[in-house]
Amino acid sequence: MDQDTPASDRVARTIAENVYAAYSRQMTGATHPQTEQTMLARLVEAIRPRVDRAEPDEVIEAANAVLAAWEQQDPGVRGPRIASVDLAGGAVGLRPA
Repeated sequence: MDQDTPASDRVARTIAENVYAAYSRQMTGATHPQTEQTMLARLVEAIRPRVDRAEPDEVIEAANAVLAAWEQQDPGVRGPRIASVDLAGGAVGLRPA
């Protein structure tokens, strides 16, 4: 199945998973069990169009917008923001919110 997935989709998914993992390790508050899949879908949707442009700042901005929207929707959740992203490997760096 991975062979049929375009590289940009795989990169977007990897970055989204890393964003969610990094955020959830440092966030405060409790989340609903279905939150992870919903957040991953929203992150991939926001990140995917920006991956091909090779502009890390656009990916960071998109990911942080998704995290901010989540926090607005669930005021009990707070966490850091993405400060850096490696488009080649998908690694992310954090900064405090």
